[in-house]
Amino acid sequence: MLPGALWAQPTNYVANVANATAPATNNTFIGPQAGQHSSGYDNVLIGYQTGDSSAGHRNLFVGYQAGLINTGDYNIFIGASTGVANTSGSNNQFIGEGAGAANTTGGSNTFIGSSAGLSNRTGSSNCFIGYWAGLYNTTGVANTFLGASAGNSNQTGTNNTFVGTGSGSQNNTGQQNTFLGQAAGGSNTQGSQNTFVGAGAGYRNTTGSSNTLVGHQAGQYITTGSHNIIVGPNSGTAITDGSENVLMGYNSQAEDGIFNGIAIGSNSRVASSNALILGNGVNVGIGTSAPTDRLEVVGPSADKSGLRLTKLTTASPTQRTTDEFLTVDERGEVVKAKYQLRINQVSEWSDHVFSSGYSLRTLSAVAAYVGQHGHLPGVPSAEQVIKEGVDLVKMNATLLEKVEELTLYSIEQDQKAQRQGERITQLEQLVRQLLEKK
Repeated sequence: MLPGALWAQPTNYVANVANATAPATNNTFIGPQAGQHSSGYDNVLIGYQTGDSSAGHRNLFVGYQAGLINTGDYNIFIGASTGVANTSGSNNQFIGEGAGAANTTGGSNTFIGSSAGLSNRTGSSNCFIGYWAGLYNTTGVANTFLGASAGNSNQTGTNNTFVGTGSGSQNNTGQQNTFLGQAAGGSNTQGSQNTFVGAGAGYRNTTGSSNTLVGHQAGQYITTGSHNIIVGPNSGTAITDGSENVLMGYNSQAEDGIFNGIAIGSNSRVASSNALILGNGVNVGIGTSAPTDRLEVVGPSADKSGLRLTKLTTASPTQRTTDEFLTVDERGEVVKAKYQLRINQVSEWSDHVFSSGYSLRTLSAVAAYVGQHGHLPGVPSAEQVIKEGVDLVKMNATLLEKVEELTLYSIEQDQKAQRQGERITQLEQLVRQLLEKK
């Protein structure tokens, strides 16, 4: 080949002499004005004005004006205008037309795709892959955007991970978000610390933060609500500004505006704050894997219910009176019942009062006892009741005993009255006989 440059066609360039008048060592320059003012070494520059004024070292630039004024090191720019404004930024990989075109001092970035990271200036440690991925990022750092238009509006947001076409596309200043799925978190602007997984998950969220939404279109209408956990396809679609709700299951829902509502199970729905809803027609088991009723509790051992009402004890005041209560049947099912007293032995009842061997106190003895103690014999005193309470079975038996004793006293008085009547009749007859003899 002849010395100098040869033009085979007006737009083609062939050279066998150095482009630069005083190039450093170990460089390869191919293309018109490629590296013509370069002072760096160990560079490979291919394309028109590629690395024209580069002073950096160990760079690979391929494409029209790629790395035009670069002074950084260890960069790879492939594509027209890739890294065209880069100055001291180092350890960058820009691949695709316009990728990282505005980058100046940002380092350790990977931009792959047409216009990926186009506006990035000082942002570092970013990875943008896809057409327009991270398009408007300027100073944001440590972001990972994968997919066409993923995070394309991000400017200063940091530590975000957006994977999927259009995921996080409107994010501007939001930080520490993870969006996975087509259009996931697509409208988020300032919301931070969100995790959205699934196509359309959290799509309309703008400023809500610390939400976890998993499933196709999960929580897609949330805009400003925060601290929600929603897991399941189409779940939480009624919430816009509700916060601190937990929804788990296909199409599980919460009324908008409530907080701290929990709905678990397919098609479950919670409609008030601070409420827990378990399923839609499901059975709940505690201590069993196969519940057969709405709630089945298997206690820790035989004859133990496993239930405790910590705030409702024997010391609690009564709220109302009733002769109905809840009990368990032979299968352990809770049923409504009326109160009924039972005894285990005949001797626990008071029929013994009518036995021939029963020793009935005289009324004078009873009067003396009452005068001394202030209550009937065999009946607990008020002080004893306050201290020990009342056993209803024993008390009823005792009261019946007193009624039966009264019956015996009445019978005794009746018998005495009959005897007295008979005696009076006899005396009256004697009086008449005496009067007739006069």
